[in-house]
Amino acid sequence: MRAVAAETLAGLMTQALRRRGLSEEHAAYVVDGLVETSLRGVDTHGVRLFPTYLAELDGGRARARPELRWSGEGAARVLDAGGALGLVAGRVAADEAARLARELGVGAVSVRSSNHFGAAAVYTLAMARQGVLGLSFTNSDALVAPHGGRRPAFGTNPISMAARGAGGDLFCADFATSQVSYSKVRHHRAHGLPLEPGWVVDEDETVLKPLGGHKGQCLGMMVEILCAVVAGMPLDAELSHLYAPPYDEPRRVAHLFLALDPGAFRAAEAFRGDLSRFLGQVRGEPAVAGARVVAPGDLEEETAAARRRDGVPLADEEWAFFESLARPSDRQTLP
Repeated sequence: MRAVAAETLAGLMTQALRRRGLSEEHAAYVVDGLVETSLRGVDTHGVRLFPTYLAELDGGRARARPELRWSGEGAARVLDAGGALGLVAGRVAADEAARLARELGVGAVSVRSSNHFGAAAVYTLAMARQGVLGLSFTNSDALVAPHGGRRPAFGTNPISMAARGAGGDLFCADFATSQVSYSKVRHHRAHGLPLEPGWVVDEDETVLKPLGGHKGQCLGMMVEILCAVVAGMPLDAELSHLYAPPYDEPRRVAHLFLALDPGAFRAAEAFRGDLSRFLGQVRGEPAVAGARVVAPGDLEEETAAARRRDGVPLADEEWAFFESLARPSDRQTLP
């Protein structure tokens, strides 16, 4: 295990994406989203995903120069991403939702024909930085069984919400509607680590359990409706799997981004003050022995500060992959 400076990773990733034809802006969306996620300690959805995203580009599943097509009017827009990398489609859509909210008070963007978009917080944080309250959702390939079921029917279908309080204070929630993300199970398997009880259904460790039983199933189904059904895209059980070939066929993942301008409902400064007051109340709650009470996003902010100083931890084989990106020809088999 070694720690690598975020700037080093960003440079190597940018070179690899630019060699594949991404524009400077679109490459920055991908790199910034993955590096920020790793800095915040969400390693399963950070730079570890980069080899898979390169495989999608190299195989043709994702397009380096997608045709982004807009439709709709007013506060509701639809983006046909044309097979873009999810981090590209997501940032374009989230920025549009934030723009609509600043103009109209609320903005909603449904995205169709996209790919895996990484961590849902990438987009809510981007919207929060623009002064709006952001929410993001995506459907994904079926890995989660219904409560009491044995076969996968739903994706891990995450939900994220972020908003800024006073003085840079932050609320940022981002969670899968499964008990754990599949990327975490995959990482544990690859490194011979035991899985925690309640993560999976079957002995082969291939089917995840929903978060909190039937309530997690309900949340996952809500996200699937908001994304796939609203956008007219394949249901979770009809999607190809992120980590499985063929990498030459589009996946047609759907997302939804919502933005609210607090200033359209009340004085924005008063909203920020009350949000920080609320967060302070939560943080000030007494904790049981050996525990600590935090608000959503606190631990990630602390981790980001440490990793900006000390670097992003990578296993030796992960760093070897990133080192290989310095070569003029870096197309290779996934590690």
